[in-house]
Amino acid sequence: MTVDAPRTAEFDHNSAAYAQSWREIYQGLRERCPVAHSDAYGGFYVLTRYADVSRAVKDDETFSSFHDPAAGSPYGGIIIPPTPNVSTPIEMDPPGFTPLRKLLNPFFAPGKAVVWEPFTRDVTTAIVDLVIETGRIDLVEELASPVPAIFTAAMLGLPLEEWRMYADAAHAIVYTPPAGPEFAGVAEKLSAMIMRAAAVAEARRSDPRDDLLTAAVQFRYPDGSALSGQTIAELCTLIIGGGDDTTTSLVANALLWLSEHPRQRDWLREDLSRLGPACEEFLRYYTPTQGLARTVRQPVEIGGRRLEPGDRVWLSFASANQDAEEFDRPDEVILDRFPNRHQAFGLGLHRCLGSNFTRMEFRVMLEEVLSRLPDFVVDAATSEKYENIGIVNGWKTMPAAFTPGTRRGSTFRP
Repeated sequence: MTVDAPRTAEFDHNSAAYAQSWREIYQGLRERCPVAHSDAYGGFYVLTRYADVSRAVKDDETFSSFHDPAAGSPYGGIIIPPTPNVSTPIEMDPPGFTPLRKLLNPFFAPGKAVVWEPFTRDVTTAIVDLVIETGRIDLVEELASPVPAIFTAAMLGLPLEEWRMYADAAHAIVYTPPAGPEFAGVAEKLSAMIMRAAAVAEARRSDPRDDLLTAAVQFRYPDGSALSGQTIAELCTLIIGGGDDTTTSLVANALLWLSEHPRQRDWLREDLSRLGPACEEFLRYYTPTQGLARTVRQPVEIGGRRLEPGDRVWLSFASANQDAEEFDRPDEVILDRFPNRHQAFGLGLHRCLGSNFTRMEFRVMLEEVLSRLPDFVVDAATSEKYENIGIVNGWKTMPAAFTPGTRRGSTFRP
């Protein structure tokens, strides 16, 4: 128990009310109770101000990411409520976290985004070619979902023709309410995806290639031990989920906003170099990963509230990115906002490893849309948003119409 009498808020980031009104909910908490207590899911605290979230996410000694699925353990990892699966290495603390991060770092270095850009552009061109003559596209199903999924599969070393299996599982596991009747079926799809990725990884032991799965099976700890098959599967799950769903969310939300603001869309088309700052602003405004959890490991006071070991905490990047103490006019999209120190990728030791890829994929997809589908109009009435955006603020479908064009041709065959 905490020393302070809890100031309780009716807060549930997995609820329909949150999905509809998260900006207003967070504004109220920042103003009245910036470190609020929720009774949902066994009880947890919600950090909503930029400074508090920044402090906590950088303090791994106090705010642990560790996930111990054993019954009775307070360490629930980065998701509230905890999932049955462990996300390695994001749900680890040093020292165990460190060697696995070193394994992944070379594959996610800033220069790798440059290396992968021609492939991403070729894939995007091929995807748009499939619909360019029809004048209609589902911006999620036919662009924002397949491009990141195919890219992530290629980087890992998974068969590209299986991209939909990975993408569908990655999306569904985050938008399906964990207590809902459909979650069991979605969990089965995720398990099938994990088993398939593990099988491909096992094949790399006898058939090594230049991909991340080969590096994973060849990796050795300082004591000479190898990664277990379970750990490799967990690595794949994390990379697929992080690579597929969050980028899809970012691109979809940006395209919807641009459809609703044609003058700003034309402004970007006039000079595509403006997409860099625009990407950062869409990351801030929509915050694909709304927040992540931590477990308090030692007594701490934050935001005027005393927290004790075992307390669970929700760090809201979405709320931090709307904090007027940090951002001028935070409720507006300002495409050339500068500076823009948003927290959409997190901060500190566990900052998103794939941030450079997300930015590259965003730019390539937006360049393709702005140059080839310049007058696209989203049918908002038939678009379907995630009913649960507790983890990722995304869309299931987003139909749009545009003036038909001509194919460009590419070497990639979807």
